[in-house]
Amino acid sequence: MKVKALIVLSLILWMSLATVSCGATPRPSQTDQPEATHGSGPTALPILTERPEPTEDFGPSPGPLIFAPETLPVARTGELYEVEIGISGNVTPVDSFSLSSGALPTGVELVFMDGEDAATLTGKPETAGTSTFTLSVSCFGTQVSGQRGDKEYTLSVVD
Repeated sequence: MKVKALIVLSLILWMSLATVSCGATPRPSQTDQPEATHGSGPTALPILTERPEPTEDFGPSPGPLIFAPETLPVARTGELYEVEIGISGNVTPVDSFSLSSGALPTGVELVFMDGEDAATLTGKPETAGTSTFTLSVSCFGTQVSGQRGDKEYTLSVVD
């Protein structure tokens, strides 16, 4: 038993002397000063005592989708009405345009132009009046959900 204890103590002493004689600085604990280095001279490397927080930088966050025009021109009953509604501020292409609430005037439809960041309100309004509706747009996502946006419009139809 005494022999084993002597061997263990000798081994511990030898390891601590070997570390000092190699010029290595023992690894500091969390309470040691942060300036601790491994090695000496101009090539000394700092010993990290804390794990840095990971940073995820996917670039700037995209802003809101911008619908243009801001307001719709007045339509006339029985006459062809055609207005393009374009989207900007999107990072990826527009995937879909839809009417999410309200109703278009009778005779007018929303046509999504596939491959374009736009849709067209087109047709011949049948009756005079005012229609309020909301258009919703979603863009393709790339490993995340794509951008989405909504815009309420009012379309006045006069005789």
